[in-house]
Amino acid sequence: MYHFPDPKTKDPQERRVQRLYEMLPAMLSWGTFVGLIALSFIVPFWVAVFILIYNLYWLFKSVYLSVHLIVAYRKLAEDEKKDWLSIIKKECPGYEDLTQVVMFLTYNESPEVLAASVKSIQEVNYDLSKMIVVVATEEREGADRDAKEAYLKERFDGVFKDFVVTAHPDGIEGEMKAKGANATFAAKQVRERLSELGISEENTVISVFDSDTIAHKEYFGALAYEFLTAENPHKHSYQPLPMYHNNIWDAPAFTRVVAISSSFWHMMESVRFDRMVTFSSHSMSFKTLTEVNYWPVNMVSDDSVIYWKCIDYYDGDYSVIPIHVPVSLDAVQAENIWQAFINQYKQMRRWAYGIENLATTMRSYALNPRAPLQPKIRRISNMIIGHYTWATSAIILAIYVWFPIWFGGPEFQDSVLSNSLPRYASNLMTITLTGLIITAYINSVLLPARPKQYSVRRTIMMYLQWIFIPVVALTLGAFPAIEAQTRLFFGKYLGFWVTPKVRKD
Repeated sequence: MYHFPDPKTKDPQERRVQRLYEMLPAMLSWGTFVGLIALSFIVPFWVAVFILIYNLYWLFKSVYLSVHLIVAYRKLAEDEKKDWLSIIKKECPGYEDLTQVVMFLTYNESPEVLAASVKSIQEVNYDLSKMIVVVATEEREGADRDAKEAYLKERFDGVFKDFVVTAHPDGIEGEMKAKGANATFAAKQVRERLSELGISEENTVISVFDSDTIAHKEYFGALAYEFLTAENPHKHSYQPLPMYHNNIWDAPAFTRVVAISSSFWHMMESVRFDRMVTFSSHSMSFKTLTEVNYWPVNMVSDDSVIYWKCIDYYDGDYSVIPIHVPVSLDAVQAENIWQAFINQYKQMRRWAYGIENLATTMRSYALNPRAPLQPKIRRISNMIIGHYTWATSAIILAIYVWFPIWFGGPEFQDSVLSNSLPRYASNLMTITLTGLIITAYINSVLLPARPKQYSVRRTIMMYLQWIFIPVVALTLGAFPAIEAQTRLFFGKYLGFWVTPKVRKD
């Protein structure tokens, strides 16, 4: 059985290596912040030049990303309209032997949220007799868990090939209270069930969904097509496009901006598939899952670490195939605006905490002599650079333009560049933000229909909400990322925080 490095290792030497890589992201980010301040005293001219070049870089990058967003949108618009079941019946002779397992991971979500998610599976354009649905609950929910199981079984027993509700025991040695531990326990139960039913793991694909995931009716057909036509389906994960649309009309403006921005980021990554890493709801071969020994049971970022486990197991010969069919999830919402802000901050901090994967990846995949060097460098550097820019870019663009002016001394303060720097930087950023016109348009096309209780005013706000981008990029982008990295630096580890699911009636 394959063993991934233990992030909580007790071996002194391995622990020192683990801690070094845990500290690296914060060292890079804080080193940049402190370094630019120091250099603003010493060489303010060159800091100012750097700031202008950095703004120009983001201008070109925004154009580059906008093009990718348009390409992804066209692919999405095309693929979600296809009748994938008809396609696989014609083109994929192994369709009849394929079993699909759909696992919903839950803790403290209401039965109604889960029922809506399971019902979306009932309504897909696929053969339900070839689908097994699993609801993975936590035993520590107590009587609420029992009531949830009864509620769901009453509605869905007999609908699919099998409907299973598991209860992950609390307090298993070596586990943290995290989604990965629940998923691993449930998957092992599913493996036993597959054996009882005489179903081959090699012909089974498992989709691991958050509790609020509403599947598009064509997703499982598209998934089956990609799995059955892949040259080696066991060496891929399969990633749908996450759209936070379940309650998007009800959510506050700033959480809508975060939700839509996240959706669009994953759309852009889907057409740069060499950069893709599994995120949130995704699918993979059940055979592969068992071979790599499931998810780690003591890490927060289980949905991405499974990719790194697989890529190490297969010596670099593993990738993510994008599926341009959406699944819909909840945008963050709460009983009041302040609580919604706190919940959104915590969710972003948990996502940014995914940089914890760096340490275990450096102790496994990076040291794998059988994995090709160039793709290895590219993949690991993408992870580091992605989290580094997440934590630093908005702060550099918004704040650091003033530092050479404030600290550069009289000689620089009297220069033409000093007087022009804020204006040049502001103009470049204004041009960069015009790319939001494309974002706003594509968002308006992808949005579900406006609920009857809302007027046209709400639609107008869907366009005006983008004025919050600069503030959101700082408070709900860079700041939680910096906190996540700083916590890792000091060894103040996060537990797994479950985003509350709040929906209006």
